[in-house]
Amino acid sequence: MNMKRNILIIIAFTCMAMNSCSLDEKAYTQVEMGTYIKDARQAETVLLGIYRQMNVDDIYGLNLSMLFQLPTDEAKVEGNGLTGNRLQASNAYSTSDSYVQGSWGALYKGIYFANSFLEAMDVKMDVFTSSDKALGEVYVAEARALRALFYFELVRWFGHVPLITSTAQSALHPSLFEQAAPEDVFRFIEEDLKYAIDVLPYASDDALRADNSFRISKGGALGLLTKVYATWAGYPVCDSSRWSLAVQTAEELIASGRHYLLTDFTQLWKNAGNNIWDSRESLLEISFYSPQSTNSSSGRVGKWNGVTAAQGSIRGNYNFAIFKVVPTFIKEWKEANEGDLRWGVSFADYKYTAADYRIALTTAKVNNVTTEITFEMAMDDSNEYWSPDWRKGMCYLMTPAKWDTEIYVDDANQLADNNYSNVNWYLLRYADVLLLYAEALNEMNQGPDDKAYEAVNMVRRRGYGLNYTKPSLEADLPAGLSYEEFRDAIYAERSYELAFEGHRRQDLIRWGIYYDRVQETYYRQMDWHELGADYYIGALYTYRNKNELLPIPQREMDLCSRFEQNQGWK
Repeated sequence: MNMKRNILIIIAFTCMAMNSCSLDEKAYTQVEMGTYIKDARQAETVLLGIYRQMNVDDIYGLNLSMLFQLPTDEAKVEGNGLTGNRLQASNAYSTSDSYVQGSWGALYKGIYFANSFLEAMDVKMDVFTSSDKALGEVYVAEARALRALFYFELVRWFGHVPLITSTAQSALHPSLFEQAAPEDVFRFIEEDLKYAIDVLPYASDDALRADNSFRISKGGALGLLTKVYATWAGYPVCDSSRWSLAVQTAEELIASGRHYLLTDFTQLWKNAGNNIWDSRESLLEISFYSPQSTNSSSGRVGKWNGVTAAQGSIRGNYNFAIFKVVPTFIKEWKEANEGDLRWGVSFADYKYTAADYRIALTTAKVNNVTTEITFEMAMDDSNEYWSPDWRKGMCYLMTPAKWDTEIYVDDANQLADNNYSNVNWYLLRYADVLLLYAEALNEMNQGPDDKAYEAVNMVRRRGYGLNYTKPSLEADLPAGLSYEEFRDAIYAERSYELAFEGHRRQDLIRWGIYYDRVQETYYRQMDWHELGADYYIGALYTYRNKNELLPIPQREMDLCSRFEQNQGWK
């Protein structure tokens, strides 16, 4: 959640020593934090440094937004080998993988930043003026929400992680660190987020912060806690009592009336492409906007998960486009939802070239005329001119289109270079919470009620380009669905609404079906085209009871003698 302006971060953090683990971070400061923070303005500068940690490649700049999100039943990595980052995006990494180590270390660094800030504020708030104290209370709530987010990522990606709640704990010898039970980590996250919810204002009601753009507010904390409860209720903890709490938390957010769906689905991607903060639907969002186009602030959105673009074909020169779409997902989506406008917005059956600018992935002779082949044409094998070759390129070339920089990025928002962009990343949207709410109601009641139907149908109506407040025979789910039928409808709807946005893998994991879906997708690719499975290599490296979690990094295992490695990684 980088701000709209570049910020000089006063505090520089580094590891204590080369032989230390990632948990014992020490602050080496230009000025001691406790001395520096004399008022709310200075406290805010340090707080923004905690936000800044979210932009690094090891967290949302690349790893947790894109690389480790693959493979799923929606998306996969480019190519059919394990060179470069295909290793991480195919579940083929080892316990010594530098990207695994990087994400672990970066998340704990963010936690150290938050702990250090909170300890300093606990001391310095006594000398603040009354107006500064009011702001300081909000900043403390923000820091606790950020700490909760970092821990949420740790517990759902790594499972068994140490719970470090103070800088003093960080200074312990590595042999003294112990992993906490996931339930205890979830309780700590819950405590931090409840505190934030009680203190933070809704973004639209904020009369304290001069600018709350891309900052955590009450709605964001409520939405995040809803997602935490849904994850807590799912695999591997499977605490079903959390479903009712997810319902209560989501209902508080919904009843507030402060957040709602934008009427136009494409507006989301225009906003993301041009650093437009709209808190109506955006609850948690990472801003990678950098006026000077410095890579330290920019991200990979639209570059690594954008539309394929050859050298010199677009304003950003070219796109790496390693993130590819699974064609059977697109096929099944179309067959089940003919009028869903999100379908055409979400994927690209085209690419950019220096010679032709925008061109279809595949061309073929149709009645002796060279024709650009669309995905719909490739789907329809009843066409007399149809050829399996129409599907071949779509096995490994289709990309997401939500972050097509040529469509959604205005000239004023420059692209940094071939690897980096200024395109923002949604961590949590109001639509996500509506779908979690519908899911939680169905799980709590073992069947859907009217509120569950309305929540999911609002999202579907918007997706069909309709007024989402009015019932629709075209868009609404059929009445009378059983618990299982409604659950499956939610599984599908989350894939349609949130396609490629970094939610699918963790959804499949908490539903306990990750391995099965990956293997099923492998065989569906064979049905699509004879080479389809060759370009879905992640299935070959995905194992049940292993890839639901990342491994505890080997460096931590070697130094922290009390650690136990995750199942399947021993």
